[in-house]
Amino acid sequence: MIKNFKYICILIFLCSCGYTPIYQVNEKLNFSLGAINFSGDKKIGREIKKNLEKFKNDENGNVFNADFIVFKRQEIVTKDKKGDPSSFKLIIEIELDLMEEKNLKSFEKKFMRETTFDSMNNKFELKQYVNNIEKNMIFQILQDINMFFNIIENDL
Repeated sequence: MIKNFKYICILIFLCSCGYTPIYQVNEKLNFSLGAINFSGDKKIGREIKKNLEKFKNDENGNVFNADFIVFKRQEIVTKDKKGDPSSFKLIIEIELDLMEEKNLKSFEKKFMRETTFDSMNNKFELKQYVNNIEKNMIFQILQDINMFFNIIENDL
């Protein structure tokens, strides 16, 4: 009986603490996205556009058109004695421009993530590893964009 009482107390405490996730998509934004256009790297652009589609909602008052440019660079950081690359740097930059249709109010923000990784002997495994790193970087950038949208909501 005492064990059950402990669990009930812990459950009541956790349910009433008012916890809300930081990166949760705010469903009640004061604005929505209209047209979403991108240029640059198509793979990353399509992934970001797909995730920005959830902000399309015609019921909200302020409608912004989103244009973003995706830059992806992979640079060689170090080489071995033979001249073969031994480590790389992957950089993903996104320049986001939001333009309001009615009042011509605009917001601009640049999101950038970079990481360094070592080369592998097996090129297939290296390609898979780079794709995995790229997905993680895109997820982090999307979290940053979500936080930027929450800041814009406070400015409106």
